[in-house]
Amino acid sequence: MSDEHLRQHLALYGPGLEAEVALLHQLQRLALAQRDALDGQATDLLSRIAQERDRIMAALVTIEENLRTTRQELAANREAVAGMDGFAEIAQLHRTAADLVATIVHSDQDTQQALQEAEVARRFAADTLNVAGSTLAAYRRVVAPPVTGVGLVDRRG
Repeated sequence: MSDEHLRQHLALYGPGLEAEVALLHQLQRLALAQRDALDGQATDLLSRIAQERDRIMAALVTIEENLRTTRQELAANREAVAGMDGFAEIAQLHRTAADLVATIVHSDQDTQQALQEAEVARRFAADTLNVAGSTLAAYRRVVAPPVTGVGLVDRRG
């Protein structure tokens, strides 16, 4: 592949990668907001955040699909493009993107753990309510048995 062709790939790849990094920054903010919404029990906000995350992920997938061929060409000719203008900036963008992804994944793991803990707590509360309800029903039967005296009066009288 010619150097000119590789330069064109670099020129195309840089802005695409910048767009991905911008979307990853948005995704990072949403991941943190999602975790905060769980901490604050703002469950109504969670679905809106999830929808926004889905929109951003769809945009990331679209950009990635458009850059796939360019990325493959640059990777296949890494030695040739390593010394070209713009390569260092692209390498830095890759590191930034990788760091953002790691941060988002870590935040999502925290959120998932919090959701699992909340589910366990919810199940425990539901089980406790069921047991308490059964206990109260049994207690009511002992303390306040059904009134049957009226039937006896009706038969005798």
